[in-house]
Amino acid sequence: MHNPFHPPYQSMLLPAEWERQSAIWYTWPQNPDTWTPVWEGAKLAYREIIRASLRFQDVNLLVNDGALRRRLQDELGPISSDARFHLEILEYPTNDSWIRDYGAITVRVPDGSKTRLAALDFTFNSWGGKYPPWDKDDAAPAFMAGHRSRELFQVDFVLEGGSIDVNGRGKLLTTTQCLLNPNRNPALGRDQIEQVMHNWLGVSEILWLESGINGDDTDGHVDDLARFTDARTVFCAIETDAKDENFDALKRNIQALNRYSRNTDLEVVEVPMPARQVRAGLRTPATYLNFLILNDAVLVPVFLDKRDDNTLQAFEKYFPGRAIVPIDCRSLVFGQGAIHCSSMQEPAESETAASQAATEVKTG
Repeated sequence: MHNPFHPPYQSMLLPAEWERQSAIWYTWPQNPDTWTPVWEGAKLAYREIIRASLRFQDVNLLVNDGALRRRLQDELGPISSDARFHLEILEYPTNDSWIRDYGAITVRVPDGSKTRLAALDFTFNSWGGKYPPWDKDDAAPAFMAGHRSRELFQVDFVLEGGSIDVNGRGKLLTTTQCLLNPNRNPALGRDQIEQVMHNWLGVSEILWLESGINGDDTDGHVDDLARFTDARTVFCAIETDAKDENFDALKRNIQALNRYSRNTDLEVVEVPMPARQVRAGLRTPATYLNFLILNDAVLVPVFLDKRDDNTLQAFEKYFPGRAIVPIDCRSLVFGQGAIHCSSMQEPAESETAASQAATEVKTG
């Protein structure tokens, strides 16, 4: 276990999500308790996400056992046979499906005059100990790194992938509600947490937002609130209904980003929230910001809402050259997440591909 203040290399970097990827990882939903009463709808959403992803890059899918693997090979076989890319179904037992938060975070580390990929295994404690057991989820990064024969660094620090978003050029978005929450790293203060982000992810500046949306059980994950779309642009969720529970918190977040933008070249784009989504008497954390960037596409959550079309047009404007693929996430958000929460990207091995993506951001 590595001390978070003593990284193995002086320079490590988490690439931005829009840089070239070698694969995307998912975990098949295997805990009906997470999804009751929308279990079948959730599985249908995962099928659609996997189908869409295979149009653009390889997919690795974790499943609990051999019986499920064989069944999914039969069910998903027609999808993968028609796809340009490869679906690999891997047996690894997990506690739940939110691989964004417990999966390996893949970074670039120095290797002579070049870099190579390494996997980071931060501690996962089920969002502050909310949903035991979580031991299998916490061990997933070791399996993922082993599958790639990749060096793994276990970091003595609680961190979920959905709590951060980076632009790959030194900036990181997060919330004080999550990263400073005493149920994560209670012995560490803000300055120390910023140092950990610098040490392991190559972060030089953290853009701190305040809190998350109603219905979210992660203590304010930023991938529901604000996301980089390129090195200089941030989408930020806003609530237009002043009577909604999210109005004040989201207003404070957009104000914070606007303050940051006054001293930088950052462009802040407001993305209205969908209307309140309620299932089985519970408000779900429905948001358009839980999107996933793939190599030549963006998968965008939609909710059969009157705002869907305008939101998709905004994505088309800010992601030129990428297919914008809507995914009905009305069932998925009942489990407290959506497309981004369900996934973990794996950067491309080649530095050339990453450099090309950086050039596209600068000149696009």
